[in-house]
Amino acid sequence: MFSDIAYRLETIDLINDAEWINDSKATDLDSSYYSLELMDKPVIWLVGSNDKEADYSIFDKLVKYKVKNVICFGEYETQIKYSLAGIVDGYAHKDTLESAVATAMEWAGADDVVLFSPGCASWPTWDDYRQRGDAFNTLVRNLV
Repeated sequence: MFSDIAYRLETIDLINDAEWINDSKATDLDSSYYSLELMDKPVIWLVGSNDKEADYSIFDKLVKYKVKNVICFGEYETQIKYSLAGIVDGYAHKDTLESAVATAMEWAGADDVVLFSPGCASWPTWDDYRQRGDAFNTLVRNLV
């Protein structure tokens, strides 16, 4: 859809008319913000969590108009829950990317975009964003 660069807004598959986009290269919130701005369909946003403090209030308006569901994955449930959960149709926190992808599959409808744009570093679970992106690709391809 958007990019020929691996792991940067890379369309992976179309499943039940929902587009699955890998944006694992979005390793900070500014990158995820940019990616969300580009979406023109309702978004199910898979965002990562870590133990670092972050200001998710920059997403308030953007999420209100572009995102229908937020699925936060990782060990920590960050302040994203308190910042954004109240302005989307659905919010979930999952410990693993695998369970986050499964939840996204349940929630995704026709003409939705499932955007994997973590907005955080990939470690300690993965060595880098490429390895994290490969993990996402594998999970999505196994859905079909």
